[in-house]
Amino acid sequence: MGKIFWGLLLLFGWPLALWAQLLPHSVITGTVVHVSDGDTLRLDSGYIIRLLDINTPEVAHEDRPAQAGGAAATQALKALVLGKPVQVQLGARVYDPYERVLGHIFIRQNPTDKTNRWVNGALVLGGFAHTYTFPDNRLYGTELLKLEAQARSAKRGLWALPAWQVRSAEACCARPDVGRFVLVQGKVTGVNHVAERTYLNFGPNWRTDFSVAIDDKNARFFRPEKKTGEKKPKHKKGEPKPAPFSFNNYLGKTVLVRGVARPVNGILVGVTHPEQLEIVQ
Repeated sequence: MGKIFWGLLLLFGWPLALWAQLLPHSVITGTVVHVSDGDTLRLDSGYIIRLLDINTPEVAHEDRPAQAGGAAATQALKALVLGKPVQVQLGARVYDPYERVLGHIFIRQNPTDKTNRWVNGALVLGGFAHTYTFPDNRLYGTELLKLEAQARSAKRGLWALPAWQVRSAEACCARPDVGRFVLVQGKVTGVNHVAERTYLNFGPNWRTDFSVAIDDKNARFFRPEKKTGEKKPKHKKGEPKPAPFSFNNYLGKTVLVRGVARPVNGILVGVTHPEQLEIVQ
């Protein structure tokens, strides 16, 4: 039975590499043979790669129409990678719920040159994608936010479309925005902790205004991470000690919030990690 099974795999060309469990933060290589949409591709090894830390508008499916910008993002990814050898740097979590491999794509510009082109970053800088991170998988989130800010300032791609304009917390959000990913900017006017959850309020009445919710289980992602082997900095006499992290640090600050708008007590966005709460200088 075993010989027949493996013989069928070879006969039908199923890559044996797919049966190997990939490790977090490892690197795989291959040539891109197919691009499904703006953030999904397939390698000649058979791996289906979902670009990590970004998201692009959807192309048309049987059950739903294409979103504005979806076709442009797909064409941009094809132009960047189709038929080219690439390296895929995996994140802390290797697979998504659809068993696609999550990673950052790098193209070697020249076989004799060690300089690589970062595809995820190029899509964000070109305005074809927006930054989309998760608490357990945000490998280059900070870098992508900087590139996105450039694209947004220049109104490239998505950022020229009405659906992708930054909403004001004072007026958020219109019915079409409910249930979709939005960017909302406003000043935090109150911070409250209720039933294992912290709320950032952006108006005088939390029952009707825009708010942000952070579960206690995700608070650890907001505290500065201590790197392995890193020593605690010595405190110099006479200098004030750095204050420990608190969500009160957001109080009075203008913040750009990223997440899905839900119709809870006005509009609520659930936040799980700091890349979703960007303090605007």
